[in-house]
Amino acid sequence: METRPATALPDYVLVSACRNEAGYLTELAATSAQQSHPPRRGLIVDDGSTDDTFARAEALARELPFLQVVRMPGGTARSFSSQVFAAMHGCHVLAGEKFAYLGLLDADIRLPREYYGTLVALMEANPRLGLCGGRVLDQRDDRLEDTRAGSEDYHVAGGIQFFRRACFEAIGGHHPIPGGGQDTVADIMAMMQGWEVRVVPDLAVIHLRPEGFSRANPLQRGLAWGRKFHLLGYHPLYYLAQCANRLARPPWVVGSLCNLLGFVVASVRGERRPVSPEFVRFIRQLQLRRLRARLACSLRPSRSWATH
Repeated sequence: METRPATALPDYVLVSACRNEAGYLTELAATSAQQSHPPRRGLIVDDGSTDDTFARAEALARELPFLQVVRMPGGTARSFSSQVFAAMHGCHVLAGEKFAYLGLLDADIRLPREYYGTLVALMEANPRLGLCGGRVLDQRDDRLEDTRAGSEDYHVAGGIQFFRRACFEAIGGHHPIPGGGQDTVADIMAMMQGWEVRVVPDLAVIHLRPEGFSRANPLQRGLAWGRKFHLLGYHPLYYLAQCANRLARPPWVVGSLCNLLGFVVASVRGERRPVSPEFVRFIRQLQLRRLRARLACSLRPSRSWATH
C-alpha cells in the first residue's frame, strides 16, 4: 500500500537513469521514499550497467512499492546522449501513469525531505511555472561549493529538474546533445514557449560526485566544456566573462584558459550546432541582457557569471 501525503498535492513521478550506480542506489531510494510528499512512482532505468546496479535496484523495488526498475533496450557507451535516451525511455514507460509533474533525479543527488512537496506547492500556485528545482551544492573533499550561483532565474541543473508535465511534453522532453547540455536546452526551450523557469535557493541539494565518472585531465575537460557551450550557441562575450570569472577556481587559471580554448577552437572550425538559429538568438539575447545588468551594478564576490 502506497503512502500518500496528508495534503492534497497532485501526484508526480521520478525517473533516474543509472549506469554503474550500485553504490548510490540505497540512498537514492531513501531520499525519494522519505519525501514529505512522496512520488507516485519512482523509476530506475538501468542503462547497460556492468556492476550489480540492476540487481540492487530490483532488491530495493521489492522493499519499496513505489519503486520500479527497467532495463534500457540495447545499450551504448556511456555518454550524455546515452543518459538522455535512458531517461526518455523511462518517461515513455511512465506515460500511462496519471501525474501532473515529472522529476529527473540523478543517483548521486541527496535531497531535503520537503524538496518535492515545496516544488509542487510552488508550481500549483503559479500555472506559468513550467520547470523548477533547488540550489545544487557540489560536495568537495573539504567543502560544499555553489558553482551555479547567478543563474537562478533561468537554469535548473539537469540532475534535479522538475517539470510540469505539460511543459515537459511541449518541449519534447530532453534532447541528446553532443558533450552534454540537455538541461540548458530544456531550460531555454521552456522559456521560448512562454514557461517560467526558476531555482528555489532555499532548497539546497547535495551533489556527491561533481566530476561524475570523468577521468579527463584539465586540458581535455576544458576543451570539451568550451566546445559544449559553443554548440549550445553561447554568446562569445558572455562566455569570455564566464571564463574570466573562473580564473580563481581550481585548477587555477589553466581551467579557464582551456575552457576558452575549447570554445574558440569549436568556433573557428564552425562546428555545426544541434540547436536551431531561433534557439541561438534567444539564448544570446538572454545572456546579453544579463551581462549588461551585471556591468551596470557592483559585482559581489559571492556571485558568479556561470550558468553551470
